[in-house]
Amino acid sequence: MQIWLAAFAVALVVVIGYAGAPPGAVVALLAFVIALFLLWARELGFKGAWEKFGLQSLSPPLWKQENIDRFKALFVDEQKLVKACTVSVALIALSMLLPRNLVIFVFLAAVALGVFEVYRTTSSAARPGTRIN
Repeated sequence: MQIWLAAFAVALVVVIGYAGAPPGAVVALLAFVIALFLLWARELGFKGAWEKFGLQSLSPPLWKQENIDRFKALFVDEQKLVKACTVSVALIALSMLLPRNLVIFVFLAAVALGVFEVYRTTSSAARPGTRIN
């Protein structure tokens, strides 16, 4: 079921992105990957998410079984997958309604908020014994 949900999410992002404009599909996929990375980083930290994505250890060809197993691990959590797909589709919907510069600003603000949230959760998890008086 997870593979079907992942395939649906990626297909939805590509179709909706292409409806925005042909480069919109690339932008939608990029937004999907960034959102998925930030969602994993919120749980695992930046280093843990980087290791989860495993881009440093990919070996050609990409369709080798070990690479496919690594990609499957990214799509295990359906909630993260749906949230990342929602962010990407919402970005394309905004780009159809608002001027491009404003959409870029909204996207960068959302990424900055996501990065701040990851830093906040990882720094509070790193210091469990500290007390605020």
